[in-house]
Amino acid sequence: MARVLKQTEGGVTWLELLLDETICEGPVWIEKEMAVRAGGVNAYLSAKQKYELLIRIAAEQPVAFMDEKLDPDIKYIRFNDDEKNSSGEDGWKTDCYLIGRYGVELQTEGIFDDVITAVLSEAQTAGRETETIAFLEHMIRKDAEYWKLAEGSCDILVYKGDDVCHNVLNIFAEQFGRALSRAGKKVNYFDCEKQDIGELTLYMNQHFQAVIGVQSYLFSVKMKDEVNYLHEYIYGPKYNFIFDHPVWMRTHLKQQYPDFYVLTHDINYVNFIEKYFHHNAILFPPAGMMSDDIQEKERIYDLTFVGTYGNYWNEVLLIHQLDRKKRFLANHFLLIMRKNPTLTAEGALQEVLKLRGMILSDDEFLDLLYDLRRVIYCVMHYYRNRVLRCILQSGIKLDVFGDSWMNCPLISYPNLICHPNVTVEESLDIWKKSKLSLNIMSWHKGGFTERMANIMLAGAVLVTDDTTYLMGKYTDEDLLTFSLEEREKLSDKIKYLLDYEEYRKKIAQNGKQKTLLQHTWDKRAQQFLDILDKRIRTTF
Repeated sequence: MARVLKQTEGGVTWLELLLDETICEGPVWIEKEMAVRAGGVNAYLSAKQKYELLIRIAAEQPVAFMDEKLDPDIKYIRFNDDEKNSSGEDGWKTDCYLIGRYGVELQTEGIFDDVITAVLSEAQTAGRETETIAFLEHMIRKDAEYWKLAEGSCDILVYKGDDVCHNVLNIFAEQFGRALSRAGKKVNYFDCEKQDIGELTLYMNQHFQAVIGVQSYLFSVKMKDEVNYLHEYIYGPKYNFIFDHPVWMRTHLKQQYPDFYVLTHDINYVNFIEKYFHHNAILFPPAGMMSDDIQEKERIYDLTFVGTYGNYWNEVLLIHQLDRKKRFLANHFLLIMRKNPTLTAEGALQEVLKLRGMILSDDEFLDLLYDLRRVIYCVMHYYRNRVLRCILQSGIKLDVFGDSWMNCPLISYPNLICHPNVTVEESLDIWKKSKLSLNIMSWHKGGFTERMANIMLAGAVLVTDDTTYLMGKYTDEDLLTFSLEEREKLSDKIKYLLDYEEYRKKIAQNGKQKTLLQHTWDKRAQQFLDILDKRIRTTF
């Protein structure tokens, strides 16, 4: 038998719980759905988390504690007593917080002064009256110190609805939101594809535990005065995932207001954002999605590549449309990147300026990199073509997916097998049916992408150009890496794994196990909640 919390008419009210916390002493089992609906556990409180959650649940409807068997079809959370309660350590802060949160209701009940008196009497006995009065004043005023705690039980708002990149960003938003829900958080979505942007004003003056966008432009939306930003009036920390080079988001990252953070998958982008946009940036790679296990005989593809071809010459033509001075710089920029494929884009441009004796301010450098940004795509496509050509020339069969391959120069190779476009969900099935699958970085020299995670979670061997992110996290016993400079060696490595099945299966299994530990959305959700908790502990 277990002591299970139930919501029922005629049960214990929130006020009765607030006035007598002994009612909820001992282990209590709470339905996870019930806890999430009330806002989940407020981890920002350093004591009496169970007590505070029960009061929120009872505020929705009175509760009863029933001794009964747990329903195997229902997910529960078990709460034990807070050890800090017995010594009173920090518990008094939760008491003060509750007075602030339910101050209006306590006044309506006519017991506000009595509760204040009881808390101050206890503080006087404990020798912390001055500290308690100061803290209680913050809670009653509901100022920043109050919301520092209160936001811990507020909803998380996620922006979705962007269907670029074959809907990948939308999938990110949904997967991350679901993982946060599984972690016990109440998640709301704003779908910018289905909802009018004007509806964002409904969130003004509301508090959220976090507001999350995935490469979203919404954080740069301004008010009608064209001075203030809308998100200055939507309270709580804002986090924007950036998965391309930050220079592509220059316009949207130029906004400056408090509590804005950037999450990115590449440590070089962290440094770039902090230097040139002056935002706090956090290394936070995307995660992968699990695939069902299949029989090895169902892996019908030797080597796959799920991605676009990318035409190098189309990008060259766009570069040639620049004015004469910038065109010369762009050509030099491209030459440096082609000769030094380990350099970041900004590192290559800095090398160009050094060779030309040009000195720019940070703002001037940012503007120039933005003007020359097509060069990044150009060199990406250049090396993608070179890697694929090496593979095809060796005779390895390569299955590719998407319309961009139908008319590409590589179509002349008989071992290039072209398939129609696929959705994100269909790509998971392709990787599941692959022995090896190729990833060629979009010039993310210190990054980790969802494609890499998805390939390994599907049980295929990931074949990828090297990135500093992998150092210390994966070895050649977990995946197959190659250097863009030594791409000619890649084909022999691929053939070796295709010839030695047991070794290939061992590498695939190792990669999958490590990725399960490090790169699932549930893991990311917990890491994100840790980031939120750290912000509270260090900011205030």
